[in-house]
Amino acid sequence: MAGRQGIVITNLFPNPVEKTRGMFVWQETRRLLERHGYKLRVLSPLPWVPPFLRTTSKFAHAGVPASAEVEDLRVLYPRHPVTPRVGRSLYGQFMYWSLSRLFSRLQKTRPAEFVLAHYAFPDGYAAMRLARRHGLPLLVKVRGSDVNVFTRQAARRRLTVRTLESADRVIAVSEALKTKMIDLGVPAEKISVVTNGVNAQRFIPRDRAASRRDLGLEADPFTFLFIGSLRPLKGVLTMLQAFRAIQVEKRRDARLVIIGGGELQEELERRIERYGLSDQVRLLPPMEHSEIPRWFGACDCLVLPSTNEGYPNVVVEALAAARPVIASRVGGIPEIVADGRSGILVPPGRPWPLTDAMVTMIDGFDFDPAASPAAQRSWEDVSDDMDALIESAIAERGVAG
Repeated sequence: MAGRQGIVITNLFPNPVEKTRGMFVWQETRRLLERHGYKLRVLSPLPWVPPFLRTTSKFAHAGVPASAEVEDLRVLYPRHPVTPRVGRSLYGQFMYWSLSRLFSRLQKTRPAEFVLAHYAFPDGYAAMRLARRHGLPLLVKVRGSDVNVFTRQAARRRLTVRTLESADRVIAVSEALKTKMIDLGVPAEKISVVTNGVNAQRFIPRDRAASRRDLGLEADPFTFLFIGSLRPLKGVLTMLQAFRAIQVEKRRDARLVIIGGGELQEELERRIERYGLSDQVRLLPPMEHSEIPRWFGACDCLVLPSTNEGYPNVVVEALAAARPVIASRVGGIPEIVADGRSGILVPPGRPWPLTDAMVTMIDGFDFDPAASPAAQRSWEDVSDDMDALIESAIAERGVAG
């Protein structure tokens, strides 16, 4: 049914400061709006930052306004308290309190027919409390760390499982995440797998030489590319160590471009200098999503050595751009990359296998672009799957009275 009214709750959404945050959620939301005529309001809660910390780069999100336009969609950015390093199991309750009045006000002005949360905890937990209170169907989409990492702590695990068991529909972005939730005790029949898509108009094969000229890059060196947040779970320090370990004669003909920002940026800068890699490693700040295709065009291989992933879109985008991938064998990555055909899978956290994979790429990798059908899945496909799940949740709730 066209024109369904819904409320989306997620911290994973672009904002004026973090313009590429949660692009995968935005891509899906945009297609629900445009393709299926949904009328969605997005609540993207952010942690409240005390005034004396608001000028530090780590808390740049403090500069996000209470509301802003993401293209033509008005997004609200309410704040919720956090207690760093302690009491993280309370974050769901904090988020619920911060959204409660706002949600009620939205319901009075334009009642929603469903609630969709991206991220199981704390977002999904807060959404579950709100959906219950207002008698609305709830869909929770699990993305990765919310189940793979946060459930290691007993209290958060208990609240996460409670949220997923209470939801009308649970959606995983990979089969690996579905298996993990089943292991946690969530009924298998409640879980649907809806993998991410790719913007097929934006991520296309491009001429490498022309892309390098366009970006002002040298024509010759074999170029490895990393795109992502500079956090420990992304394995960026392991990647730098692996690149450094490439035999000097071979490494002279290679370069590593790192695009991203985060807590490890200064440490990366120090190590690049200390290792004498300043001429071969280029560290660039985060950039607009629309700029990324040019870098895929210019590179020879994407590297993603994460220790934990859900279903990383950067891998799908690289394959759609006809570039092979070196990535860790974690989460949903083996569902995307055909090992030995569209890329090389390596164990997480170990530099030496990563070095060997890099050398294999430099020596010449026989890339088969047809080996990874995930790169052919569009965001329109995703929105169709999500539309079917939303409709079934609403219909089921209606039949149940």
